[in-house]
Amino acid sequence: MNNTIKPPRLKPGDTVGIASPAASFFSFTNNWLSRALAAIEDLGLKVQLANNARHQREHLNPSPQLRVNDLHDLFSDPDIKAIFCLSGGSGTNALLPLLDWDLIARSPKILMGYSANTALLLGIYARLNMVTFHGPTLLNGLSEFPKPLSYTLQKIKDVLFTPIAPGPLEAPETWTDDMPREDSPRKMKNNSGWHWLKGGRAQGPLIGGNLHTLPILNGTPFWPSFHGKILYLEEANMGNTVLMYAEEALAQCQQIGLFEEISGLIVGKINNLSEAQEELLQSLIGHYTSAFDFPILTQVDIGHTSPQMILPNGIQATLDAEQNLFSIDEAAVV
Repeated sequence: MNNTIKPPRLKPGDTVGIASPAASFFSFTNNWLSRALAAIEDLGLKVQLANNARHQREHLNPSPQLRVNDLHDLFSDPDIKAIFCLSGGSGTNALLPLLDWDLIARSPKILMGYSANTALLLGIYARLNMVTFHGPTLLNGLSEFPKPLSYTLQKIKDVLFTPIAPGPLEAPETWTDDMPREDSPRKMKNNSGWHWLKGGRAQGPLIGGNLHTLPILNGTPFWPSFHGKILYLEEANMGNTVLMYAEEALAQCQQIGLFEEISGLIVGKINNLSEAQEELLQSLIGHYTSAFDFPILTQVDIGHTSPQMILPNGIQATLDAEQNLFSIDEAAVV
């Protein structure tokens, strides 16, 4: 899109604001939070916690308005150059009707998160055509012991610091879905690479997020256009019901005509799936997209696993199964 709003890139010495649209400071131990803040500082950046990021997050406490106030404070502060989300959680769609859209449009900034932050990221993209960033949060990605994985850090540098197209992407050599630990590294395993479930070629802007969060925007003023775009989806395995919820969400995406609009599909790794469950997931994806001939790339490192890449909503990308290519074709920042 020619009128896409790209935020300014990060530079050493810039300050990053830490907001908590979906969860709170209490999701962390002090060690986790200290490591995450230190990791940001090691990138040459300063950090500033929003006022309500330290409040216990439970349903309406802090209220949607208080969480919106934090975002408004960070967007209006000229010293804040980017906003990183503290964690996933719930309820960011409740913030959307309360946002000051003129304020955000006047002060475009990097806004990065994932999981439940999907509603916030896509809502802002839908209303303002402003690039938002699906990527690591402080809790998952930046608080790794003893420090964030090199792949995650490199993607931050490539996408957020550099006004150049990242180009072809590659899977990390190792990955983990082991539970985060406070005082020891997670167990890593070899990455077998990404999997082409269906061949073909697609070009278009990236758009997407969490599989069960994304459809809740349907029917609201915050539902973006998916026409011609490359959709990416990720999901968290919070228990034995993950495939049931995934099937419901995939069926809903089919029924609302979402798959009719897109040009390609990317599906992230789901944590802690057995081999049999992974096979069933691939079957579910294939079933609900069987009427369409767009390429499908699965087991991509974009979700509740580590390390993570960063996918900018609204930025041109290419999928090409024959060339085994997934590339981001334009800069996401200026």
